[in-house]
Amino acid sequence: MLIFMNSNFMRSNLNRFKKMKKFIFILISIFIATTVLSQPNNDEKQHDLAFYSATNKWFSAWKLVYEDIYKIHALRPVEFVFFDDKYVYSTSATTIKIGTAVKGSNCMNLSFKWKRAIHNDSILLPDKTMVPIGLMSFAAEIPGEKSKSFFVMPLPTYWEKSGVTSKELGLENLVTGVFIHEFSHTQQMQNFGKSMTQFEKGNNFDVNFSDDIVQNLFSKDSSYSTLYNGEVRSFYQSLQNQEIDTILVRDALRIMTKRQGEYFKEKFTSLKEIDNFFLTMEGLGQYSMYLWLSNSKGGNIERSTAIKGVRRGGRWWSQDEGFALFLILDKLSRPNIWVKNMFGHTTENVVDLIVKFLY
Repeated sequence: MLIFMNSNFMRSNLNRFKKMKKFIFILISIFIATTVLSQPNNDEKQHDLAFYSATNKWFSAWKLVYEDIYKIHALRPVEFVFFDDKYVYSTSATTIKIGTAVKGSNCMNLSFKWKRAIHNDSILLPDKTMVPIGLMSFAAEIPGEKSKSFFVMPLPTYWEKSGVTSKELGLENLVTGVFIHEFSHTQQMQNFGKSMTQFEKGNNFDVNFSDDIVQNLFSKDSSYSTLYNGEVRSFYQSLQNQEIDTILVRDALRIMTKRQGEYFKEKFTSLKEIDNFFLTMEGLGQYSMYLWLSNSKGGNIERSTAIKGVRRGGRWWSQDEGFALFLILDKLSRPNIWVKNMFGHTTENVVDLIVKFLY
């Protein structure tokens, strides 16, 4: 009887052990499956690393220009949308409602929660517009959110696959410079952004309203192009030596006055103000890009090479002439004297500032 009872006891324990062993095996299987699913695969890791590396460099580059050089210590709120050929990385809950949390950088006083998702070749922006992915970089307002903007840009791998190059700067420095230029606009929504909206609503020139509006209207007019090219050439020639050639600057300003007076009249009268507006807005972006490229803690590129790289052959008028104007202003006055208004609540005019410090 005792032996029988012991046999049953042993058999019962054995069954319990088998059941427990099976239960432990199930728990281990669930744990392994959960761990595997929660960890990114090698492809995701490579994309995440490239994202983190690029944005960390871009944010550090912006901090060097904005905080160390311009002496401005706080950023206005921004939502970011970055992407490569497969994934979108964003801080916006509109762009990525459900995604995977990833490690990302913060920028100066702003802290972010980053997420990643597959974009399937199109992205929902923070303003709720859907756009196909492409070689684009821009800032825009978020409707209904006061003084808050969003910023969109491809990651360096996308630029590389798109065949973008720069002999003078190298691709990495060029893309960092583009980030600095375009990101500067996120900090101008309260002044330049509002003015641009007013200009757009108050004028209709039968072409798309953008910083290229003057170029789009007059680039095929040979007489206009002659005047424009003459003034730009004189502006850049005035910068050839360490000391600025103020005679050439004055000559270029006279040509500018002649060009704007002859062509910006009747239905184009308001273009003078718009021209100076975009020269200022785009010129500041180019100048900020140049400051990082030529800084020993930034791109560390020789000054003349950096200028040539930023100009990109002078193909975009407002950027090219605006850049020259800010290089001249830089020679006449230190940026910490005038730059805070460029990111403040008033809209400064680079041409007026040059005249102010020149005479």
